Amino acid sequence: MNDRSVSIPALQAKGLCKTYPNGTRALIDVDLEIDGSALVVILGPSGAGKSTFLRCINRLVTPTGGELCLHGENLVHVGGRDLRRIRARVGMIFQQFNLVKRLSVLENVLAGRLAHRHGLLQRGLSLTRIFPRDERDLAFECLRKVHIEHLALQRADTLSGGQQQRVAIARTLAQEPELILADEPVASLDPASAEVVMNNLEEIHQTQGIPVMVNLHQIDLGKKYGRRIIGMNSGRICFDGPPEDLNDLQLQTIYGHELDSGLGRATPRKQDRDEDQEPARLEPALAAAD
Repeated sequence: MNDRSVSIPALQAKGLCKTYPNGTRALIDVDLEIDGSALVVILGPSGAGKSTFLRCINRLVTPTGGELCLHGENLVHVGGRDLRRIRARVGMIFQQFNLVKRLSVLENVLAGRLAHRHGLLQRGLSLTRIFPRDERDLAFECLRKVHIEHLALQRADTLSGGQQQRVAIARTLAQEPELILADEPVASLDPASAEVVMNNLEEIHQTQGIPVMVNLHQIDLGKKYGRRIIGMNSGRICFDGPPEDLNDLQLQTIYGHELDSGLGRATPRKQDRDEDQEPARLEPALAAAD
């Protein structure tokens, strides 16, 4: 899935815009190319448009202008089966984990295979939680990649928050995506668990060659793990470069009055973490069992 021509960006946005029905301009003429060579971290204050941008990529949010291409295919106007196909190509990791709590860890990971199951028989077997041996083996392998294969048979609700987020990452890997998006994946985790989750994402990017884009509030984590930093404010990109170029002046441009100058980082309020106006609507199909 990563053998495409290097001349075609994994992701390309040209003049991308999103205006909500109430007139809020969440994205304004966003131009960006992602080639997959570096783990990309998007930083910005609440309301900057970070979540809207990621949700445009997997079409949880529909852009209102411009172009957005995944390996050369424009995503803006796709619908129906094409939209389902696009979503199967883009893995999404949310802050809230979105696991089915009463199912096992393994069954939650297998939910990532639903996009690859076609026909009434296969879908019917999915609803009864019957998966072929090769898919179960793949799910175990995905759990190994995030180092929690020993938890495969436990119920999801018995795990810590950090472990649940690693299950969500494994589920995304089972989807075999061409691009991984993570929207504030560590916002609700303690610092130690946040480091583990970011290490997992970094390792996946390096070993699997999958482009990874991560929205973060924490500047220190962004500078530690991002090899390319995108700064956003008021729906526009105001910084694009390596972490070593992210100086105090650039941070002030990104965060403005929200920047805690004493710590050199943004400290968002808990209620600000979900910055955008449309909630995540893409839930695993197995959620009906919860």
